[in-house]
Amino acid sequence: MALKTSLRLTIVCALATILGSYNHAFSQSARPPLPKSHRHIGVDRSATGDSIPEFAMSEAAIEAGAKKEGLVTNRNRKYDAFIVAGTRLFVTERRTGKIFEIRGLPLEWRPFSDLIWGDSTTLMFDRWSQPHYGVHYAVDVEKRQLVAAVPFPDRVFLQPQRRKP
Repeated sequence: MALKTSLRLTIVCALATILGSYNHAFSQSARPPLPKSHRHIGVDRSATGDSIPEFAMSEAAIEAGAKKEGLVTNRNRKYDAFIVAGTRLFVTERRTGKIFEIRGLPLEWRPFSDLIWGDSTTLMFDRWSQPHYGVHYAVDVEKRQLVAAVPFPDRVFLQPQRRKP
């Protein structure tokens, strides 16, 4: 009887050790790759640009009849993000109905593009300053903080133009 109890205890301890190490390895695994539209040359998850002190994510109202463009919902369906008039970016908290506008990013007259959720709280988007040069942004909507602001050129900008004969 004591032998069976000891054997069971040993098996339980071994399983707990195995599951604990598996869980630790799983929690330390790499994040999923960036969505294809945000795999810019020279931009990775660890990149952070210069701080932008004017950045704010504050409560706002949308004009009646405003057209929501590029509406995207995060994975756990807690937030919606969308663009109005090309240059205004909003995030809606679905449970409360609160609307927040992302403001203070440079080049406010330039449109936003490639709006996508990187994970359940990180909204990613781009703003192009010219046809071949843009800025990649990532915002943590729960903390209302700018996570990344990284300038990047596109492939055309990086590739040499026609060779001289």
